[in-house]
Amino acid sequence: MKRAALVKRLTLQARRFVMPGVFLIGFLLWFLNLTAAASHARQTPDPDSTWFVDMNLYAESAHASLTCEKCHGTMVKDGREHPDLKDPEELRDSATRTFDYTRCKSCHKVACERAQQGAHAKALTEETGRAVPSSDESTGAKKKAPTCGDCHSSHYTPSGLSRLDNGRRMADVCGSCHEAQWISYLDNYHGRTAVFLGDEKSAFCSDCHGAHDVISLKKRDAALGACARCHPQASEEFTAFVIHDTLESLPEKELEKQKTLVLIHRVKIIAFVVVALVLVLFFGHTFLWILRELHEKLRKQ
Repeated sequence: MKRAALVKRLTLQARRFVMPGVFLIGFLLWFLNLTAAASHARQTPDPDSTWFVDMNLYAESAHASLTCEKCHGTMVKDGREHPDLKDPEELRDSATRTFDYTRCKSCHKVACERAQQGAHAKALTEETGRAVPSSDESTGAKKKAPTCGDCHSSHYTPSGLSRLDNGRRMADVCGSCHEAQWISYLDNYHGRTAVFLGDEKSAFCSDCHGAHDVISLKKRDAALGACARCHPQASEEFTAFVIHDTLESLPEKELEKQKTLVLIHRVKIIAFVVVALVLVLFFGHTFLWILRELHEKLRKQ
């Protein structure tokens, strides 16, 4: 009887202290796991990982109202889940390059049609045989022509951007591939007033080249059409103005433009030397004049 009473007493003590302790430990583990998950969600996505999506940032993006299935479908490829988490080689591929961008046309019909007529689509066709990449194509690092995802962040780009914010973002995106042209644009009147001074009336990349059709302005009639959007009185001579005065990434076949740019660079050097000499002579003359005045005052004293 005594032994049974002792066992009963110990059982009651265990229930009184052990069970609350187990509950407390479980609650602490759950709270720590929740805190870690929230902290991870607030972190900036790894730019090298195209398979990770921060849903907190996605909720603030232009596509926040769309479900994943709207763009990605059932995520089943060849009868198996896609991506296959058991296949590390597949996860090494860029999701940006393997996505089926024909799906974008269901919402962005005009933009896709214009993009398929542009220089980017032409370059992509030369690489893959298709103006818009499909998920059934083999992709890899050798591809250089941009797809929709190379210019647009479908998961994080916010909606309702002003012309100024959108133009500045565009300049950075275009500059990631066209670095020489980006530098020359920022050194030009258009780039300085638009990007640095925040003038919304100044020209951004898409104002001259288009956002999706990506028009080349090598031909004078195309250049004149671009200039006339902001300068209605522009004549054909107006197109002689050089925006991207850089020899980098310029095809060898464009001999006429090469000669023009060489002349422009020489004129720049001559102008710099002339201005420098004038300033040196001016400040030198002023310095000597001040010395002469001091000398005269000291001599009179």
